[in-house]
Amino acid sequence: MTGLSSNPSTQTFQALARDYFEETFDRFPVQGTHVGLRRCHRRLGRATPEERRRQLRRQRTVLKRIEALPWHDFEGDDLLDRLTLQAHLRTELLIRGSFGAWRINPQVYLETVAEGLHLLLVRHAQDLRPVAAAIVSRLRAVPRFLDEAIECLDRPIPLWTRLAGHMASGVVDLIRSIPKVLKGVTTEDPERLDHWAEQAVQAVESYARRIKRLKPGPDSGFSLGRERFETLIRERLGLALTPDEAVAAAQALAEKLKVELAREARRFHPRRAPHEILAEAAHQWRLPNGDLLGAYRRVTEEIRRRFASADVLTFPEEERLQVRLAPEFMRRHLPTAAYSSPGPFDPNQTGIFWINDLSLRAKTPEAKRREIEQHFGLELTSVHEAYPGHHLQLIWQNQHPRYVRKLADHAVYYEGWTLWCEQMAVDLKVSDNPYLKLIQLNDALWRANRIIIDCGLHTGAMSYRAACRRLVREVGFTPARARTDVNWYTASPAIPMSYLLGKMEVLRLKRMRVDQQGWSLRRFNDWFLSFGAIPPSWIVASGL
Repeated sequence: MTGLSSNPSTQTFQALARDYFEETFDRFPVQGTHVGLRRCHRRLGRATPEERRRQLRRQRTVLKRIEALPWHDFEGDDLLDRLTLQAHLRTELLIRGSFGAWRINPQVYLETVAEGLHLLLVRHAQDLRPVAAAIVSRLRAVPRFLDEAIECLDRPIPLWTRLAGHMASGVVDLIRSIPKVLKGVTTEDPERLDHWAEQAVQAVESYARRIKRLKPGPDSGFSLGRERFETLIRERLGLALTPDEAVAAAQALAEKLKVELAREARRFHPRRAPHEILAEAAHQWRLPNGDLLGAYRRVTEEIRRRFASADVLTFPEEERLQVRLAPEFMRRHLPTAAYSSPGPFDPNQTGIFWINDLSLRAKTPEAKRREIEQHFGLELTSVHEAYPGHHLQLIWQNQHPRYVRKLADHAVYYEGWTLWCEQMAVDLKVSDNPYLKLIQLNDALWRANRIIIDCGLHTGAMSYRAACRRLVREVGFTPARARTDVNWYTASPAIPMSYLLGKMEVLRLKRMRVDQQGWSLRRFNDWFLSFGAIPPSWIVASGL
């Protein structure tokens, strides 16, 4: 990477970028906590309509000032920094500005409350003493914050209102766990702590009731519309694709994957569908001593060792990963497994790979078995979340010498990287699980359908129910799992499609560098990881 330029235009840009982000972190302190700024930990921020409008005005001003800087003064890393910040600002102005998500999505404010508390609890789970006062401070701010949030909402989307109602129960559970978690950690009087927690609980429950009384918006109001969605594809994915072109690509990929899946499935059964074979394999799977956490730790360490032995990428000298069991207060807020990264400005750069073992509270042996089955294929989960997936990529990014690039967060890059890691895991045979390729192909088919559904929902070409039916029909999901997936798609436009399209972009670069120019896989992977989470197409455009 090149050093910072002495060009006046690029120096002006760097100052603008730093001022914008620092002001944003102070205005929205939960975002500051996310990137590891301790000065932000004690505050929850404001949720007033004026605060939201002030941020939009600030973003318009910064974008206008950047666009006034001569384009030809930017090249290489300076160009990538500019593209990164411009895409961030344009996305924010589209989602929160012209689309107005802050006015129609009640989930936004409950997510801020939950994340504000959850980040501090999760990142400091082994020792809460340094952040106990900050947790209490945020807890006390919840009633005021949610009162302000109600004033922001105008004709919220019915689906998002229902989901916010469901979310509220999880936030209540999180809040009620705090007095127990902080017992003996904080000097606050236990009765006062219980009182503040109960006030916060009442505020969340009141918020859930009040949003139901608001006049609703249209049922399909979550759809961005074709023009906005196409803009988002360009800004979030860095791809000059129309939604129709993206769907055509996904349909072609899905047909190819079906052929590969059928071929792989016949290795196990001549007629059964891949999802049926995998369900049976999961049912027959047995853990040594029933120790799920131990299995994840062994697998994660073995996969790290095998990737290191294959010499296909460099491991940062300072990287540290802990594989931990999710504590009780986190269990309703995590999938089967999840990765928690340190923020780029956090002095402690330890990543945490959380294992959510719900079998520990199962009432019967059958229920315990069903929960354990959800972890079948944990080898690919470990590749995706830990080595060399999210953990390794984010640790490299946190060490990036450029301020803007530390903060880049394009899913087309980091989810494309994880799917490429899964492909490498299969190709390099880093696991002895005979079903690994079948799992990887079945998951890829799911990601291909995500592209079709993402485009359909946000152009208005596909209804919510049709999207759920497609996942049941094409991927073998249960109706409940399909609804959960599609619920996320509605509020995260162009993110679901990022996974497989991102992998295709990584493979495009790999063909250029490895297959055509003769690079080693290690050189290619290290080169790719050096950029931070930006669209791969920009890497080509930068000439780097």
